[in-house]
Amino acid sequence: MGFGSDLYIGNALIDMYARFGELGKARRLFEEMPLRDIVSWNSLISGYSSNGYWEEALEIFHRLRMDGLLPDSFSISGVLPACGSLVDVREGQIVHALVEKIGVHADVLVSNGLLSMYFKFGWLKDAQLFFKRTVVRDSVSWNTVICGYSQLGLFEESINLFMEMVNEFTPDLLTITSVLRACAHLRDLGLARYVHDYMKRSAFSFDTMANNILIDMYAKCGNLLASQEVFDHMECRDSVSWNSLINGYFLNDCCDEGLNLFKVMKSNMIPDSVSYVMILSISTQLADVEKGKMIHCDIVKLGFDSDVIVNNALADMYAKCGKIQDSLIVFENMKVRDVVTWNTIISACIHYDDRILGLRMILRMRNEGVMPDAATMLGILPLCSLLAAKQQGKEIHGCIFRLGFHSDVPVGNALIEMYSSCGSLENSVLVFEHMKKKDVVTYTSMISAYGTYGEGVRALRTFAEMETTSVLPDHLAFLAVIFACSHSGLVEEGLAYFNRMKNDSKFEPRIEHYACVVDLLSRCGLLAQAEDFIHSMPMKPDASIWGSLLSACRVSGEANIAARASEQIIQLDSYDTGYHVLVSNAYAALGKWDQVRIIRKYMQAKGLSKDPGFSWMETQKKG
Repeated sequence: MGFGSDLYIGNALIDMYARFGELGKARRLFEEMPLRDIVSWNSLISGYSSNGYWEEALEIFHRLRMDGLLPDSFSISGVLPACGSLVDVREGQIVHALVEKIGVHADVLVSNGLLSMYFKFGWLKDAQLFFKRTVVRDSVSWNTVICGYSQLGLFEESINLFMEMVNEFTPDLLTITSVLRACAHLRDLGLARYVHDYMKRSAFSFDTMANNILIDMYAKCGNLLASQEVFDHMECRDSVSWNSLINGYFLNDCCDEGLNLFKVMKSNMIPDSVSYVMILSISTQLADVEKGKMIHCDIVKLGFDSDVIVNNALADMYAKCGKIQDSLIVFENMKVRDVVTWNTIISACIHYDDRILGLRMILRMRNEGVMPDAATMLGILPLCSLLAAKQQGKEIHGCIFRLGFHSDVPVGNALIEMYSSCGSLENSVLVFEHMKKKDVVTYTSMISAYGTYGEGVRALRTFAEMETTSVLPDHLAFLAVIFACSHSGLVEEGLAYFNRMKNDSKFEPRIEHYACVVDLLSRCGLLAQAEDFIHSMPMKPDASIWGSLLSACRVSGEANIAARASEQIIQLDSYDTGYHVLVSNAYAALGKWDQVRIIRKYMQAKGLSKDPGFSWMETQKKG
């Protein structure tokens, strides 16, 4: 007869196997035991739970109850993490009812387990009330609530509770790291220093993980000097330490310092894949393709070229540095691709207006069975807009709904723009009205769509609706509403929004807002007022502003203002072909043929030529 025949030895062995992660052996021994007691069941439940086998923990807990045994506090504390991690509300409620039934709610292990479960369910009020009513608390109780607040994005509450906790208990490393991350999210340097001072008075100042998060926290608070000091005083640094400081320089637009630190890192240790992803991001921001190529060589030498995340960063770097062919070479050489890979290359195709290649990549992605995500949809929808492919856009909309991305706000915003670009205003309206959550981009997209179709009154209503919500308009929202007024002849309303922006809003009008007002006045034939408005601008008008006025002059036949606007465009010495063609045509309309010849000779000397027009037609499906 084996060890399983002795109940005490059998229980001890199950516990030992579980602690070492040998759950198969623990389960076999459990099943072979002729006799089991509550300790046998608890050891296996706890073993499964502590190793992340949540469903198996629940299964054994159910069997325990079916065998007629009454769970105790150890059974409950073992199964509660499984309920929370699986977000199994029904099971959690059953276990909670058992807690009350058997009277173990005062047990600190059980109460801590319930607290953790509440936070994983997102039951904030229940967790707060339970914590307040808990008579017996230990450091784990406080840590659970502090970490729970942080996970739910309640960073101030997390830090406030930490300040209260340290008067009674010593926090553990998990709490310290959680609070440091909360400080980083809040970008609060004062709170950051408070936590750092506490760390200096405790053993945490020597912990590498805590110091790494400190480096990141100070960088996100904008204090690179403090980040560097923490780094310099560390007795033991790992790759995360170096990466955190390099990333800190990158976040604070100190890219050259980040590159220099990377060189120092290479002389101290071999960088890891995360290091190279960050350095590629810096090269991308600097648009330094030569630096990117040197990094690419290092990546190949160290064998990181098989890492999908590194390859994605390489493809992105080449694409954003204008080397689309190099980006495609990286893409084609990849043995493993994920959805980010496809999103990167599709976005590159759209950015460089290679619509045909973009469509091919979308088809390849589908044929290779890669499941798209919300970012894929955000890449594909602009392609439909460029091609004015409403039918394909509708099919993608259906796919978005089936995949559950319809509640994603950026995807909804892209759908509004896509339908508007494809000539379907009412579909844009339907998407807008069905969106449960809206941000400033949502409202701006809808206002702009109304403006494009001359629905100025509806645009004004939408702007007013936005202001009744908690969404605050930004400079683009003001631009969209003035644009809508311009395309609907609502001069007074458009000027009112511009003046409101100028006098009341925290957003100072930019040159594009002035250009929109010029267009508003010009479209309504108020050319003299438009010219006066241009001369009153606080910044120098550019060619687009004078061009807007000149276009209106051609329509109305206003020769004098047209001549003055043409002179202004010539003086700006713009390299935009369209404006020179516009001036040439204006002079032709005025009968100033000598000026026309001068403009055309100037264009030839500068290598400027009028591009032939072309149109993209939606390919109809053949039945």
